[in-house]
Amino acid sequence: MKILVTLDFPPEVGGIQRYLFGIVKHTFKETDLVLTGSDGEKSGAIETVSARVKRVSFPLSRWNKKWSNIPLFWNFVAAILRAKGPVEVLCGNVYAGCVPWTASLFFRGLDYGVYTYGTELLFCNKKSLRGWVLKKVLHKAGRLYVLGKYTAGLLRDAGIRKEPIIEPPRIELSAGIGRGDGIVDTKTTGASGGPLRILCVGRLVRHKGHAVLLQALRLLPLELNWQCVIVGSGPLLDMLRSIAVHYKIDNRVAIKTDMADEALRNEYANASLFVLPSLCDNGAEGFGIVLLEAMACGVPIIASDTGGITEVLDNGGCGALVEPGNAAVLAEAMARLHGDQPLRRRLSVLGRERVRSCYAW
Repeated sequence: MKILVTLDFPPEVGGIQRYLFGIVKHTFKETDLVLTGSDGEKSGAIETVSARVKRVSFPLSRWNKKWSNIPLFWNFVAAILRAKGPVEVLCGNVYAGCVPWTASLFFRGLDYGVYTYGTELLFCNKKSLRGWVLKKVLHKAGRLYVLGKYTAGLLRDAGIRKEPIIEPPRIELSAGIGRGDGIVDTKTTGASGGPLRILCVGRLVRHKGHAVLLQALRLLPLELNWQCVIVGSGPLLDMLRSIAVHYKIDNRVAIKTDMADEALRNEYANASLFVLPSLCDNGAEGFGIVLLEAMACGVPIIASDTGGITEVLDNGGCGALVEPGNAAVLAEAMARLHGDQPLRRRLSVLGRERVRSCYAW
């Protein structure tokens, strides 16, 4: 029997949620269990999985979902006591790992594995109660899973010497993204008179670099016909809209929140360029699942040369890498890629091939 203890799972949205959902969908059985914390407000239907899914919350969870660890602990203990036979325990992140780590103080021989990503590992080096607890959780874990070499390096930097297991995100090419063998010709839109359709997908927080993207858009040549769609939600929504107005590009920039999966697939289908302008401060880009979605759809990519992005794009082999935080360089890269149809097509082909060979279920 497998038990996943997590604070991230659909219908909540985000890269970690999609990552864990894929693991559950493709590796869990009917006898397995997902225990997921909730802020008590998220609702909605999700795609069916074989495993049982139980959502729990705590009165304080609406302010900080980590409070859900309290009911998660009791539900986890009950599941362990009811289990017949061996149990494989997996934790959706290091914070959820606090549940089996605490339980291991009472259950001799309780083993668990933890999925790690990036930003959360930065706290392990800080002298604080949180840093101390997180390192204890990681040291006690029998298995540590990482997205790639970058996350493995963060573990080493945090003083965790256990050899991690690389478990990269994967996507389903048959689920409306990446179907078909040919590269859609509309990915070269822009050179033949149509607008250059720029797409950026990610939570609206500082380290995703949306403000840098807006600066870069303002610097694009005046004669360039472009439109930009930013898909995401988060605390910087109002600020980003104000920046677009200040730069006088709000008529060309659409920020869309709470987008359904089908609508997002349409955005990928219509995009001629995907940009991920992540920064290397105030967070860490451990991977970037949105890169896989763009690559699977044959959308050429420009992304920051930081975190796990470099590895995903094969060190620039299937996507253009730019200096993080440099709006002028990003604008130059977008204008250059717009005018180089052979390069766009090459990046489209190589990106799709890399997804199929390395990151597909």
